[in-house]
Amino acid sequence: MIQLRHPYGGYMRMAIRLEIEGSAESAVVGYIGRQGSLQAGTFGLSLAESKRILACLQQAVVQHQFGAHADTQRICAACGHRRPLKDYRAARFQTLFGDIAFRVPRLRGCACGSTASSSLSVGVEGLTEWVSPELRYVQSELAATLPYARTSALLQFLLPVDRGASPETVRRRIQTTAGRLDSELTPVATSSSASTAAPRPIESAAATAIGLDSGYVRHCRPRVTRSFEIVVGRILCAKSTQRSVGFVRTLESTVQACQRVQQRINELNATTDLTVFSDGDAGLRDLVPQAKHVLDWFHLTRYLTVIREIVLGREGMQQFPIAIHHRLDTWLTSMKWRLWHGRVKGALERLASMRLILQRDAVTRTPAAARLRRQLDTLQSYLLSNADSIPNYGARYRRGERISTAFVESAVNQLIDKRMSKSQQMRWSPRGAHAVLQVRVETVDQRLRSDFARWYPGFVAADDSMLLAA
Repeated sequence: MIQLRHPYGGYMRMAIRLEIEGSAESAVVGYIGRQGSLQAGTFGLSLAESKRILACLQQAVVQHQFGAHADTQRICAACGHRRPLKDYRAARFQTLFGDIAFRVPRLRGCACGSTASSSLSVGVEGLTEWVSPELRYVQSELAATLPYARTSALLQFLLPVDRGASPETVRRRIQTTAGRLDSELTPVATSSSASTAAPRPIESAAATAIGLDSGYVRHCRPRVTRSFEIVVGRILCAKSTQRSVGFVRTLESTVQACQRVQQRINELNATTDLTVFSDGDAGLRDLVPQAKHVLDWFHLTRYLTVIREIVLGREGMQQFPIAIHHRLDTWLTSMKWRLWHGRVKGALERLASMRLILQRDAVTRTPAAARLRRQLDTLQSYLLSNADSIPNYGARYRRGERISTAFVESAVNQLIDKRMSKSQQMRWSPRGAHAVLQVRVETVDQRLRSDFARWYPGFVAADDSMLLAA
């Protein structure tokens, strides 16, 4: 309720009063005063006024809520009499709209002797610490997008947050959230438990493609190692639903990584008909061993591009005779055509022919031949280790199916680069990067708020519900 007063002299004063329906209680939570003619700077509420009013309103609401809750707790569930009061202890409830100081009563056991009325300290369901879930959620989501210091400064600038907004506090809060997400990892389902329902399903949409890739982040202790690897993935479904996954490879064993990826697949109620796209890393292939694996065409052609640059470069043109140069170019084109059509055996035969011609006396001692042999050896090892993952790319392309991990490159950019390495040149510890990554995965997938709704009773899972309720 807003009360307006217009005394003489051009001064206007507004009192904001909080009234409780069904009760005669009311309290003034703030005043707004305006003097003189209307100006641009006095038109509407200022940021400082809104912060002060929100802080006063939050204090009145919290104190009234907790007072009514404490009165309810004093009633013995067995006999209905009021339980005796033992003492009070001071508490400070940290919220988005300021810290609220109040007294928490401690109750003695009821005289009836019922076990349901033993001595206790009045608390709030779902709260283990006097910190608002909304404050934890906002700090976690902002810290997954912005640096800790910038998150702290933004909260203090826009909201009446008192304590609990320092960069160190924000860092601890996001680590707590990440730890809670990690604690929900479930073991990989075995054949006997394959019919068990998914712990956190999104919708009944079968997964069609899984892309796995990795990126590197600078280590906070460069004397130990300059960087460490982060594995990210994206799971796509037929109904345009997607799920992301990420972890620091040095922190998790293969079993734990499999559990993390499998849980994301189970959340999408995926079937066994899965296609995994990767760059050929054996460690990534082992994360989803039961699926069909496809080698990314882009990573495969990068090896061919390096070889073509040697053959067609100035060094190759000068050091290779014309006949040998023409044969190398022809066989390289033929090898790429065979790989495009999934003929790995034919591609290896062309590669062997290229290595054989480099043994001729006219070219064997040239620097270009030495470089080319090294690249051919690397490509041969790559093809042999991923021969079973090279399909007929041409047929897949004509059917409109995926042949590359382009959709995973966007996941690397979203989950790693934007927060950790591109515009924010930071150094990370593996555990700190892992914590931010887990919360960022939930933020990108727009599931962090539903996670908090699952952890804290009464927490609103969707902002749309809040708007409708208002």
